[in-house]
Amino acid sequence: MRLPLILEPLRHRDFRLLWTGQTVSSFGNFVYMVAVPFQILALGGSPLQLGLGAAINTGTMLVFLLLGGAIVDRLPRRRIILASDLASGCVVSVVAVLGFAGALRIEHLYVASAFFGMTSAFFMPAMTAIIPELVPADILQSGNAVRGLSRQTARIGGPVIGGLIVAVAGPPLAFAIDAATFFASFAALSRARPPRHEPPPPAPFLEQVRAGISFTFSVPWLWITICIFALVNVGIAGPLIVALPLLVRDVLHADARVYGAIGTAVGIGELSGTFLSGQFPVRRTGVVMYVWAILSGVAVAAIGLVAALPEIFVFAFAQGLSLVGFGILWDTAVQRHVPRDMLGRVSSVDGFGSILLLPIGPLIFAALVERVGPADAFVIGGGLSAALCLAALGVRSIRELE
Repeated sequence: MRLPLILEPLRHRDFRLLWTGQTVSSFGNFVYMVAVPFQILALGGSPLQLGLGAAINTGTMLVFLLLGGAIVDRLPRRRIILASDLASGCVVSVVAVLGFAGALRIEHLYVASAFFGMTSAFFMPAMTAIIPELVPADILQSGNAVRGLSRQTARIGGPVIGGLIVAVAGPPLAFAIDAATFFASFAALSRARPPRHEPPPPAPFLEQVRAGISFTFSVPWLWITICIFALVNVGIAGPLIVALPLLVRDVLHADARVYGAIGTAVGIGELSGTFLSGQFPVRRTGVVMYVWAILSGVAVAAIGLVAALPEIFVFAFAQGLSLVGFGILWDTAVQRHVPRDMLGRVSSVDGFGSILLLPIGPLIFAALVERVGPADAFVIGGGLSAALCLAALGVRSIRELE
């Protein structure tokens, strides 16, 4: 029986194992993401301290990303993902134990954020680079869509369950659940046997990193998009990281359950966007992916303009739908147009540029929230993002990308 196009990658055993493990792990990550801001607030944290945790995470990631890409192009990608899962599970276990013992401090959460930033620097390019090894080229877009399904499926249940756990039992139990999901992901992927990855000829790491950067800046649509999204990601992530918990608490007068439900609405939107992108091949990739990105910025701004339920759920759905639509087309374009032996390095340059300003982004939005309030912070961030993406459609190489 022929499966829908989006499900074709699941015929491949190793991809199926990767997908299963990442779905479980992503569920735990969303539970953790709900728990952290409310744990910081429970410990007396300020908006600045909420933003500082995210800044530490992305700052650490920046330090290691370019090195991570070079290592991903030399070592088996599966081994890197396994090491990340195992180490992350151990770190979150320590956070959970400290929480149950009543000894957890904000500084401990900052240390965990720094660790996750470091592991993400290796995990992210490894995940991008391993997909072409596990699925045929003719279903690569579907493979990226199904890979995204693991995150979207988890996002539907993870935030709302995380919010319920935090509200009823407290953040430490949420941390313990996240740790268990990392170990489950490790167990699933350890059964996979992907094709052997042939490393490039020996060369100094700095020379390999330089080659990845040089290739990236030789392709206009590639480097221009990376530079634009250095700003766009600040405009979208800043309000969601810093302003959303405060919008829920101070404007909507709600708790972690509503916060989690908003995250679930984003997840339902992402799931819908994944099915659309995975089922229907796109020819004018550049134009379509930027239309998606414009819609994402508009949706973020609308959350602040309305600042009321149930409208926020609708705009959260639209934000998830559009951002994942952009992401799937972007990953597929990179995988199709970048040589296989440079994919890890170019992915790390992409990740480096995309998060370059994120360490200061949450701090900027923390100051904005203090000055104009959480609702207006959403309007500013979303409006900036939509305007930048609209301007990008004026670039010829982006319009002609197929």
